[in-house]
Amino acid sequence: MVKVSGERELLELYEKAKGKGLPVAIVRDAGLTEIPPGTLTAIAIGPCPSELVDELTGRLKLL
Repeated sequence: MVKVSGERELLELYEKAKGKGLPVAIVRDAGLTEIPPGTLTAIAIGPCPSELVDELTGRLKLL
């Protein structure tokens, strides 16, 4: 897992993955704990070769 600076960067990463034709999904919190329902918490990229994911996420810091 890697982290981004905020929701905007997460959505930009989502759009880049989508633009490359990679399988990608937005993950929103169910709101069952401390985070409000519907909060964008992550994106999932893949399945696809790791090299394609690394092209998008290689500069990001590990979580």
